[in-house]
Amino acid sequence: MEKRKHKRIQYGRTVNVKTQQGRDLKLEILDYSMGGMGLVGHTLFRPGDILEFESIMTLDGDVRSLELKGEVRHIQEQFQEFSFGVSFL
Repeated sequence: MEKRKHKRIQYGRTVNVKTQQGRDLKLEILDYSMGGMGLVGHTLFRPGDILEFESIMTLDGDVRSLELKGEVRHIQEQFQEFSFGVSFL
């Protein structure tokens, strides 16, 4: 039984984020919904970390600015990468 409030949409593109420490990262988007995103990257985050979403690659290849913040909710290590869920604030 799915407990999520919002339907997830698969989205194989990238998003540029800034960490609380000021690092700029490019992460792969697994999926997104109105409530958050599933992401993959090589950086280990901790639950509670805040990310600022700065820009996203659209399906047609354009890069669009974003002004969103999200909180890392969970992390899972997979094959030397980390997948994690972020809830929008």
